[in-house]
Amino acid sequence: MHASALHQNLRKMIGQHYRYLSDEWVLIEILADEDRVVLQRKGPGAAPRLQADQYGRATRHAPETLTLPISDDRDPDTYSEELMLLFRGRMDYS
Repeated sequence: MHASALHQNLRKMIGQHYRYLSDEWVLIEILADEDRVVLQRKGPGAAPRLQADQYGRATRHAPETLTLPISDDRDPDTYSEELMLLFRGRMDYS
């Protein structure tokens, strides 16, 4: 699978909920240029974190986010181990 195909397949998953590292996360963005996905923490442990401005001063509360690599370092045509672990924790609300 080509890297752009990996990214295109992930676009369909934006908004889906996953159990990852014992917390609930939502896939909110695909960063194709950086080959990463962005997750946002949800659920009871999702208290907003203080976000600093460019000078390091705390200015506002922002949801906690996490990025994971899309492609595997050894084989760029396959998903990373972190992403495969995320997929195993998919939560179905239907």
